[in-house]
Amino acid sequence: MWLLVVLFGAPIAGIVLAGVWWAASGRRLGLPLGAVAVLTGIAGLLGVLADFLVRLVGAWNLLVQDGPRLTLPDWYLDYRFTIPILVGVLGLVILAFPVTTRGAAGAADLTPRSPVTFALGWWFAPPAAILVVILIITFTAGAASEPDPETGRYIMYMVDGGVMSVGTSIYGWFYSTPAMVALAVLLIVTAVDLILIARPAMEEDREADARVRRIRTRNVLTVTTGAMLVHLGLLFGSLAGTAAVQGSASTSQGLMMMWTPIAALEPVFRGAAYVSAALGIALWVSVALTAIPTRRRVPVTAST
Repeated sequence: MWLLVVLFGAPIAGIVLAGVWWAASGRRLGLPLGAVAVLTGIAGLLGVLADFLVRLVGAWNLLVQDGPRLTLPDWYLDYRFTIPILVGVLGLVILAFPVTTRGAAGAADLTPRSPVTFALGWWFAPPAAILVVILIITFTAGAASEPDPETGRYIMYMVDGGVMSVGTSIYGWFYSTPAMVALAVLLIVTAVDLILIARPAMEEDREADARVRRIRTRNVLTVTTGAMLVHLGLLFGSLAGTAAVQGSASTSQGLMMMWTPIAALEPVFRGAAYVSAALGIALWVSVALTAIPTRRRVPVTAST
């Protein structure tokens, strides 16, 4: 049970958190039935399923001792930090459809619209803050990384204590370079999605059309933020593993213990990894929940 909690605790907590938010919000963000709702549901579930797939492989190998072993491909180990961002890019591509052309029939509107017309200003604060944290970790860990003696990849972190040295893996340049490229693509696709949502002509029912566009804009930013949070959770998990390494050696003065300078931060990194993963999954699930149509209130005239 403890292994299951460790493996699935974060995503389950995220699902519960999203469900509580959805119930408390009164289902105000539901999209009308149609292609937009279907594609939104698919995009929202994509990140959740991708996260659960990796965790299921680990759970199978831990709990099923007599059955066949499941192994992830070698490329996954090299690009595991990049995959959540690529899943986010795929989710954003799905959220861009259906694309309405500017020449489609609609109501005349002389008010200029920008990619942020249907967004609230504070919606951009969380992804911006998370991006800053990711960049700080990336450049700090990358600067501390050293090349592996066998492969030459910048994935090692060494602590030299004179009598002995301790080495372990770290989120170095080998892992962070493709992740940064994918992160740039994620931000570009996010901007393109916002443009595709905002620029087409408004429909005849301007209020309903504006509402759908606000929800779609929110979902785009939510998927972007969720993908970055899941990625950030992996970074914190990697830092926790780096901080936990220690070694010992026998000397003339007795047993010598050695650990990394960030050893005291291991619990902080573990907790941050758990919270980041849970919040990332919660955001993905919240996008999927907007595919459920909202309850419409129909005015009824009561006769006396």
